[in-house]
Amino acid sequence: MKKHLTAILLLAGLLVATGFHPLMAADTGKLITNQCRQNLKMLNETTARFLKDTNEQLPPWARYETVKSSLMSFDYLPKDPVQPTPDCKYFLISNSRDDYQWYCGLHGVLDGEKTITFLYHEHRIMAKTTERYMNNKRYKDHNSDLLRWTEYSPTPIERFKYHYNMNPLSTILIMSGIVLVILFVYRSL
Repeated sequence: MKKHLTAILLLAGLLVATGFHPLMAADTGKLITNQCRQNLKMLNETTARFLKDTNEQLPPWARYETVKSSLMSFDYLPKDPVQPTPDCKYFLISNSRDDYQWYCGLHGVLDGEKTITFLYHEHRIMAKTTERYMNNKRYKDHNSDLLRWTEYSPTPIERFKYHYNMNPLSTILIMSGIVLVILFVYRSL
């Protein structure tokens, strides 16, 4: 009887303790994606201002660092975009002065026809790709690298963090139930 009372009190304590957690936490993948998309938007707008003020041609493919140092002065890019993840690396892809976009190695382009969703560590990420730059070998290679993330298999810890980020209450309840079952089995032996 004492064992059952202890288990009931422990479960009641866990329910009260988890009652103070929000039912849904912030979707960290969505926050990361939005931050990166804001960076891509800022880079596209900065490039548009640069092209409006100059007669320069854009390279077919260039890293962010190369574009900043060789084409755009400090007036156009006063500060570097803050990368939300280490894999967010920015590149400029262009077919002409009128057809260009900035590309992220993890989130793709801002304006794309195809949307891809995948798990990136403990975050669900959304990326966009486009077919109109596939004639550029470097974009095609980077696009293939981006698609490899769809095959990424998160570790059990990353899966736990993902589920906790999406719904902390149910994750805590499930883990509490597992702990109670283990305690019950252990005490029964």
